[in-house]
Amino acid sequence: MTTQPPTAELADLAEGLGHENVRTLVRTFLRDFPQSLIELASGDRRTQHRQAHSLKSNTRLIGMHELSARLALLEDRLAEEQGGDLTPQEFAAIEAEFAAVAAVLQEFARE
Repeated sequence: MTTQPPTAELADLAEGLGHENVRTLVRTFLRDFPQSLIELASGDRRTQHRQAHSLKSNTRLIGMHELSARLALLEDRLAEEQGGDLTPQEFAAIEAEFAAVAAVLQEFARE
């Protein structure tokens, strides 16, 4: 039995690309997200903006709407010269939101 994709976005992708290709996409997302977070936290403002944009897009593609919205706000703020920096609290919240859904994504990607 095939585990159904955990989000509507992944289900739509699976219809067009096939379940195995979407599982590969999810595996890549799960592998790359932690490294992208490190770059988000440790990079200069330009790198942080680029990482926020990339993470926003990837989380939207996967169907992680709340996290994508949080990253969109951060991206907008980092684009402004006078915008605030990434705070430790924001970073922790991004990590926590990712962790909350990662288990479900891992289960889908395992098959």
